[in-house]
Amino acid sequence: MTDNSPMTELAERARAVMPAGGFGNFEPGFFVKSGAGSRVIDENGKEYVDYMISSGPMILGHGHEEVNAVVREQLDIGMTFFANNAAGLELAEAICDAVPCAEQLRYVSTGGEADMYAMRLARAHTGRSKIMKFEGGYHGMSAEALMSLAPSRLQNFPRAVPDSAGIPESVGTACWSRPSMIRILQNP
Repeated sequence: MTDNSPMTELAERARAVMPAGGFGNFEPGFFVKSGAGSRVIDENGKEYVDYMISSGPMILGHGHEEVNAVVREQLDIGMTFFANNAAGLELAEAICDAVPCAEQLRYVSTGGEADMYAMRLARAHTGRSKIMKFEGGYHGMSAEALMSLAPSRLQNFPRAVPDSAGIPESVGTACWSRPSMIRILQNP
């Protein structure tokens, strides 16, 4: 029997123009059509609770009216300037005031960019070149973070398994349940 559902047709089109047939974080055949609050609806009309919340940015839910109103207002002023602006400064001040350990902040556009800054800062602070991450943990899509995100086998766990070609060898992995691994990985 042939599946002529909207998602099947979209998946076929995606395989032609996108590596692995999708955005990289979900099954290639899954396509979201819309979202409202904590729910999303796929292209076939099935509703789901959105536990991913876009990996964080949608923490207030999809289509939050206060957020939408501010976005609509900002559209008329301009969306991004890649330059200092008063609204960005006011937000930075509010975040630093609300988070005692956040003395300063840097805006970034993606989680991968945030990963790269954090790893660069850690290397500069420690003088070391190695990065340690937890096996199976999602830490973004930067080269170092793609180590052992979803290993295909669990033998000799943890084991540094690149999830893509081009992953640097300066990444070590640790298992949540084995604190002794941290001491091993701390040796430069």
